[in-house]
Amino acid sequence: MSGIQRVGAIVALIIVALAIVFALMPFTFADSVSCGPALLGSKPRTTETIGLTQPQRDCERTGRSRLATAGVMAIVAVATGAGISQIQPPGKDCREGRHGDCHGGWPALVGARRFACPCSCH
Repeated sequence: MSGIQRVGAIVALIIVALAIVFALMPFTFADSVSCGPALLGSKPRTTETIGLTQPQRDCERTGRSRLATAGVMAIVAVATGAGISQIQPPGKDCREGRHGDCHGGWPALVGARRFACPCSCH
């Protein structure tokens, strides 16, 4: 595993952890209604209507929005981490110019049994 792959995996795990923390934090809607964590149902602390805010409805909708945001953050982080993990640096044979000894050629467009080049560094 190369350095960029390790960093990518660590960053992806940190972003997923932050998404979970974001979904577990209680929040305040419109600076007047305290709501519970979105991941645990975002129940309002009070059911008293204040002006135009309806705590039950507004906490639920804002909680769903926070869950959607956390979910998208986690999905993008996992997809990016998976993409970074597929980066393969050229092998030692390829870097030294011994292209005949290289492994992992790419299939040519003419057929899967033939290889366009025996080395993945081209």
